[in-house]
Amino acid sequence: MADYSRAIKVVGGAAVGLVAAPLLTTAAIGTVGFGAAGPIAGTAAAAWQASIGNVAAGSMFSLFQSAAIGGAGAGVVGGISAAAGSIVGAATGAKV
Repeated sequence: MADYSRAIKVVGGAAVGLVAAPLLTTAAIGTVGFGAAGPIAGTAAAAWQASIGNVAAGSMFSLFQSAAIGGAGAGVVGGISAAAGSIVGAATGAKV
């Protein structure tokens, strides 16, 4: 009988990473001050915006702000974090 325990751990780790990473990323974006109505006063996001002045379309700042308001950036940030979470989860599962 084949032993699939390692494969189960790898797939399980990837699944956990796939779900957890976008949730944690969304929480982190909010924690640093990106809000639904723009950067929240007194936060790191507000300081970042103040340091760059006019925000260029397609910049990292605009991507994070778009993600915070549920725009196109949410899909980009969510997709990247889901992919990274899956890889890290699979690697972690392989080592357990």
